[in-house]
Amino acid sequence: MDFEVDLIRILQAKSNDFLDVLNHIFSFFGTELFFMMVAVVLYWCIDKKFAYRLFNAYILGVALTNVMKISFKRTRPFNAYPEVKSIGDGEESFSFPSGHTETVSSLSTLISIKYGKRFRIIPVIGILLTLLVMISRMYLGQHYLSDVFCGLTAGIFFAVSFNFLLSLFKDKEEWFVIPAVVLAVILLAVLGGLGMLDASEDMLKGVGAFIAFDVGYFIEKKWVRYDIRKNSKWWHYALRILIGGGVTVALQYGLKPLLPESIPMLHCFLRYFIMALWAALAAPTIFKGVKI
Repeated sequence: MDFEVDLIRILQAKSNDFLDVLNHIFSFFGTELFFMMVAVVLYWCIDKKFAYRLFNAYILGVALTNVMKISFKRTRPFNAYPEVKSIGDGEESFSFPSGHTETVSSLSTLISIKYGKRFRIIPVIGILLTLLVMISRMYLGQHYLSDVFCGLTAGIFFAVSFNFLLSLFKDKEEWFVIPAVVLAVILLAVLGGLGMLDASEDMLKGVGAFIAFDVGYFIEKKWVRYDIRKNSKWWHYALRILIGGGVTVALQYGLKPLLPESIPMLHCFLRYFIMALWAALAAPTIFKGVKI
């Protein structure tokens, strides 16, 4: 433990305004917002089927990571050691493992599996981004070395495992909605039975998005059938990203003050349910209707 704290202190000893901003930028690559940006671009413009697999593997990985956080309840370095400072706003959740590292390593692994042989630069970029996120999380005082290392291991393991699981459905991947919804309901029931719903905001966000995206994808594939390659001029893609992304951000931040924070099922679950349903179903339906 001491050497982990010493490592953070060594990193923070070089702290200055430029490095602080730079490490916040690096940390961004492990956020849900960055994942959402990548996922919706893939879903609306490149490969819906792969984006669906990516989204499910990500959400399942985030859910298991949060279960580990709740189980271990490890205090973050800036709260545990007075010599460690939080550079920027401190995270309120538990420390072990690093969710940012799990996110970026999972995303990098899945995209490398899909496109790495065709574009050799992709795995290199993925490794670089993952390392930068790991270092930044320690520099910012949010995680120990063991947190980010476990996040790395978990992200790779979850990505490979869930990618294999979803591949078993082959061209009927939309039917994963059944075990997905069952799993989500069981998870909510367990959290409710343990009295942990109010303390599991990240989990509620993930479960809400999980159910909505899978249901939305099922409906879209069965009845909407939006062909992302039919209108393939550059401005079609630009409009999809501009309109779809704009509405997604508007929903994320616009619904926040409207839904009571004191009721997590509304503030977290419902908000992310609406966002994911927009991304998976409503946006493609509109894109098809206006022919972009």
